[in-house]
Amino acid sequence: MIKASPESQFDFYRGFLMGRGQFSPLEFGVALTRESLIDAMVEDFSIFYRDQWTIDELLLHPREATHFCDEVRRKHQFFDLPDDIILRCIMTARKRG
Repeated sequence: MIKASPESQFDFYRGFLMGRGQFSPLEFGVALTRESLIDAMVEDFSIFYRDQWTIDELLLHPREATHFCDEVRRKHQFFDLPDDIILRCIMTARKRG
C-alpha cells in the first residue's frame, strides 16, 4: 500500500486551495469571463448589503455568507458555482480597487 507523507498532503492542499484563485468560470458551468463574473458578484454584494456590511463582516457570519451565496446562485442560475469562488470574487475585487 502506498502512503502519502504529511508533507506531500500539505503541498497538495496548499496548491489546490491557492489555485482556486486562478479559476475559469467555465469550470463551474458559467458562461462569463472571469472579470465579468467578478463584476457580477461585486454588484450583487453591493445590492444585497447596500454598503451596510463589508466582505470581512460577511465572512464573520458563516450562515449569512451561505445565504448570500445561495441567493446569488439562484439569481443567476449558477448552480455549480461554489461558495468560496463567489466570496473570493468579492475579496479579489476589494484588493484590486
